[in-house]
Amino acid sequence: MEAHSYGPGYAYDRIRQAARLRTDRPTALRQAVLACRKGGTVVVMGVFLGPIDAFPMGAVMNKGLTLRAGQQHGQRYIPMLLDRVAKGEIDPSYLATQWLPLDSGAEAYAMFKDDKDGCLRAVLAP
Repeated sequence: MEAHSYGPGYAYDRIRQAARLRTDRPTALRQAVLACRKGGTVVVMGVFLGPIDAFPMGAVMNKGLTLRAGQQHGQRYIPMLLDRVAKGEIDPSYLATQWLPLDSGAEAYAMFKDDKDGCLRAVLAP
């Protein structure tokens, strides 16, 4: 819910956020609803958001969309996933696309935000 975008909708969200009338910028959720095909499903996973105004509910209704949402249940799945990684059944190494020193946090965030150098996930190592 910290999506970056352009245009009047994004400016509206930023103004409301700066005035402390909202904590989120639901740009990506609005775009997902508008991009989804008729009869499709929009899923929001692991992101908490507050109330959203200017939400395209008409598009949800007219397209007959299904909205699904939920938090990631890490306490349930992480032990099993770590065990599978330890056994070599899962190789998550492809997710770490950049390795940077710990003091490069701001640079890593900028790389991810700007999709620079194919950054999918930056790992900060001490």
